[in-house]
Amino acid sequence: MYGQVTVDEMFPRAEPMLRVPLPVLKLSETYTKIELRAKEIHLKLTEQHQEVIDFILDFYEHCDDCENARALADLMHQEFLFEGGRRYLYKLFPAGPLNTIHYLADLPALKYETDPSSGIRF
Repeated sequence: MYGQVTVDEMFPRAEPMLRVPLPVLKLSETYTKIELRAKEIHLKLTEQHQEVIDFILDFYEHCDDCENARALADLMHQEFLFEGGRRYLYKLFPAGPLNTIHYLADLPALKYETDPSSGIRF
C-alpha cells in the first residue's frame, strides 16, 4: 500500500529531515579488521560466526537508531531461533555475542549493555 509513496507525498507539509547517511560496513577492510581482532582474542571464525556477524553488519547498515542492546539481543534471538537462539549465540561467542561482535567490527558502544539490577550482561 505504501510501497510506491514517498515520505513527501504522505506528509506534504512536513519539513524534510536531513540525516547523516548510514555507513556501509560490509567492506573488505571491515572483514580484515574482524579477522585480525578475532586472532587477538583466540576466536576461530567459522561460517556460523560469519553469518551472525553479517546479520549485525546488515542491521547497522539499515538502522539509524540501533543503540539499545536489549532490543538487538532480542532481535538476534528471534533471527537465530531455529539454531538455538541465545544458547546458540553464546556457544559461538562465549564472552557475549554483542560485546564480541562490537569489539571485532569496531562498532559504536551500545546503551543498556548491562543490567545493574540483576548483573546480567547482554
